[in-house]
Amino acid sequence: MDEYFVVIVLTFFGFVALAAILLVPVYLFLKREERASQSWTREELARRYREQPPAANGAAGDTDRIDG
Repeated sequence: MDEYFVVIVLTFFGFVALAAILLVPVYLFLKREERASQSWTREELARRYREQPPAANGAAGDTDRIDG
């Protein structure tokens, strides 16, 4: 019975290690994309639009709204 226990424990830890090796990069990628997506919210776009200097040539067009 002890031989099976060793195999089961090694298999379990091997599976956990393999899952971590495969899933940690995916998790980090998703977190990075989530942080990048924060710059595209309506509030962030509106803030950037307000901070933008006005157009000097008057060719701004319809600047009262942000399409979404």
